[in-house]
Parts: sequence; structure tokens; C-alpha cells
Amino acid sequence: MATSDNVVRAGLTPKLRDVDTLVSMLDYNFGPSSEFVVKGAYYQGLTHSTLYDTPVPEFSVIRTALPKGETEQFAGIKGPSVLIVTSGSGKLTGDAHNVEAGHVYFVAADTDITLTAESSDFCVYRAFCDRVA
Repeated sequence: MATSDNVVRAGLTPKLRDVDTLVSMLDYNFGPSSEFVVKGAYYQGLTHSTLYDTPVPEFSVIRTALPKGETEQFAGIKGPSVLIVTSGSGKLTGDAHNVEAGHVYFVAADTDITLTAESSDFCVYRAFCDRVA
């Protein structure tokens, strides 16, 4: 959901539901799934990181899959981001934080980070918005 003071609920809670507004906001485009898959591209020339630039302006996602002992260094991003470790273990920014599957981290805007894999299946997803309002 984009940044907003307004929420349109879909009925997942007992709170007020505005069905007419919800239905008017839905997009009923259809077609083969291949038309809706976001294609990845290498992120900032890094070897193990792929950028998935979503069709919505609010965020993009970087997938980093590192072999054991490998490191990726990221320059700061204009906006805040969230790291989600989906498999393996490693380090975030040197020895500061041990990270492992199931952990989630907030990264402040303009913060350089380094990821280092300590297992062979270290995979991290980073959702971010680099657009400044």
C-alpha cells in the first residue's frame, strides 16, 4: 500500500468495509502470466544482486544471493529500505549484525551497507523506495 492517510479495507477485519470504492480501484487486466512477471537486471553492476523494478512507483526489490564467503557492498539509497533474510546466514555491515533466515532489518536512507555470506545459501531481499517526495 502506498503512503496515505486513507485505507480501503477488503474485509479481513471487522472494521468498516467500503466495497464500492474497493471494486472501483481494482485492475482487471488479464493475459498470460509471462506478461506480469517483473524482469530482473543486475543492480549497480553487482555480481550477486538483481533489481526487480516493479510497475508501481512506490517501491523496488533487490534480491541478493551470495555464495559462502562472498560479499556485496551497496551504496546508500535515497529512501528507507527493509531487508528480509529468506535463507542462510551472514553478516550485515561487517561484524555489526549476524543475520539469518527469518530476520528482518530496517536500513535508514543514505546508509551504505555490506552483506557477507556465512552459509552457501544466503539470500536477502531488500524492498526500497529511492524516490524523494
